[in-house]
Amino acid sequence: MLFTKYNTAKEFADDTLGVLKKHEIQNNLFFKNIEIGLEKDKDNSLTHEIIMLTVKDDGGNVLITAIRTLPHPFTIFETDNVSNNDALEFLSASLAENNIYIDTVLCEKELVKRFCGLYGRHIKKSFYCHESLVLYVLEKVNDLDLVDGNFRKANENDMYYLPYWCADFQPACKLGEYNLDSGIEGAKRRIADGSAYIFEHNNIPVSLAAKTRKTSDCAFIAMVYTPPTLRGKGYSTACVAKLSQKLFDDGWKYCGLYADCDNPYSNRVYQKIGYKEILYNGIYKIKETK
Repeated sequence: MLFTKYNTAKEFADDTLGVLKKHEIQNNLFFKNIEIGLEKDKDNSLTHEIIMLTVKDDGGNVLITAIRTLPHPFTIFETDNVSNNDALEFLSASLAENNIYIDTVLCEKELVKRFCGLYGRHIKKSFYCHESLVLYVLEKVNDLDLVDGNFRKANENDMYYLPYWCADFQPACKLGEYNLDSGIEGAKRRIADGSAYIFEHNNIPVSLAAKTRKTSDCAFIAMVYTPPTLRGKGYSTACVAKLSQKLFDDGWKYCGLYADCDNPYSNRVYQKIGYKEILYNGIYKIKETK
């Protein structure tokens, strides 16, 4: 087997896109990372920020594809979702031998368990399940009786509250601590790129959803947030349903999103709209010794 660490995103894309595109929606995170890498290729700023790896067999066929854009999780895909413990062990040993330290992993739920067990033995560390995620895909918005309100794109006038929502989204979704500076930056960025959408009830903003990464025929939704005191009133359902329909109207064939398996409310919202589960992922983090 051959372990390859790539110096440019173009080289990595040339070797892996054919494999990844066979399961395009599942591998949506790869495409976003590759897009970031190709931008960095232009000014030679890739350096250590993106880790791009493959394991190939002796015939040059890609068995495992892996990528990480720091500080986001390490993501792995076994070609055609065929389990290959020999290749996974080779990847794990190669990471340890090359001093490539992995502390957070996100991929299909059985694959992440196998990788963390193998890699953990090489570095004498153990991992724990930080979060279980379900990947949903929508082909058509259900005919729903939605709460009355106005759906619109976020704008500069929303800056009096939107940074607080963006900051609170991080701890609410187990993505990090509450950080208002980060919330301000995130709100400004999403307003500038036109990706954030607001649902208003009685002219008051009550829910947020954002358009995020994409594949060739699927647009993804993220940043679904309703303030705690406003939950349970149908605002998230209306916001996500209307953004989903907008994406279909814009020409996308599918809509996709991730949900925390342990959040029954959000799962009910997405299923009510018509989203169907296609894959379960796990996020595993290393147990650091104090």
